[in-house]
Amino acid sequence: MNSLAKKARWAGSLMVAGVLLVTGAGAAAADQAPEVPGATAVGWRSLGLAVSPDGTRAYVVAWDRVGSDLSVVLRTVDTRTGTVVARLALADTGTAGRPVVSPDGSRLYVVVSEQLVAVSTATNTVLSRTPAPDQPRPAGWSQGRLTGLAVSRDGARVYVDQYGPYGLNQGVGTGRVLVFSTGQDAFTSTVPVGGYQVDSIAVAPNGGAAYVSTDQGLFHLDTGGAVPAVARVVDRLGASTELAPSPDGTRLYALGWQTGSGTGYEVDTARDTARPAVTFGSGWVDVHFVSVSPDGRRLYVLKDGWAPKASVLSFDTATNTGVPAETLTGFALDGVSDAAVGPDGHTLYVVGLHGGDGSYLKTVGF
Repeated sequence: MNSLAKKARWAGSLMVAGVLLVTGAGAAAADQAPEVPGATAVGWRSLGLAVSPDGTRAYVVAWDRVGSDLSVVLRTVDTRTGTVVARLALADTGTAGRPVVSPDGSRLYVVVSEQLVAVSTATNTVLSRTPAPDQPRPAGWSQGRLTGLAVSRDGARVYVDQYGPYGLNQGVGTGRVLVFSTGQDAFTSTVPVGGYQVDSIAVAPNGGAAYVSTDQGLFHLDTGGAVPAVARVVDRLGASTELAPSPDGTRLYALGWQTGSGTGYEVDTARDTARPAVTFGSGWVDVHFVSVSPDGRRLYVLKDGWAPKASVLSFDTATNTGVPAETLTGFALDGVSDAAVGPDGHTLYVVGLHGGDGSYLKTVGF
């Protein structure tokens, strides 16, 4: 296993994904974290990380704590200097999900307290806040929460996963995918999918399809038409929560409840069939943030993110075997809540806790 001081032969990146501007020396003084070498303070508890397509910006959504109150804040970090260059308050209370950035880097999208928030990355301002359309449900039931996000290859649509509705001690309903038009700043259609839990969505490289993970199966959506529709279901793959397509679109890798047995799945997208492909260990294994390198040769996952022993694992996709020499570990944090490798393929970003008092973004070249 390599430490961060050693080189890893990575060729790709983990797919990532009122305003107060603070720039220059003031931002550095306020946000640098000398007790965590090479790190930038990004809030009390980080909620998600995304990296710009050109790798010059990292976006961290986090809770800031003021007394007993928690506010949701987006910080923009200049990855070349490690300083916070913008701070945007997203909500006084509530929670948020993992952000995603549009393919051209001009917009960032994040779910905040059951609204889809669109942010201009050029002006660091909120462009729109759009609540989810009403979800059909019995009287007295509550709407399901919004979860996974993905942006279409042309930037014209944002796909938003939503859990099914639920009634206290009465059961749950079926989830769906919401389609948001970035030109209209509005939700324009919905796609029902089987299962209550709808966790992740991955857009195919050709832009004509998307895959949605649920507790009842992996759903293949045809996104080529005016309104997306379910094309078929990958029957053997249920309870998946995290997805990543290969660059050529021929394969899709999935994590989920199956990782309780230490296994990741590979989907043949031409046939929509799944098979166990990658072994992360025996018994229950904590792995997240699956991704494929741009050349398709490597699969990456974060293992044991909740512990100081957190590591980023590398797998050879030709043989579906681990490459221990390319493992990265030793981040000097109490745990890693999110991870990404920049588009240059030589920069690793991790966000995690240190000392229990705050979250930090750490940038490591390799």
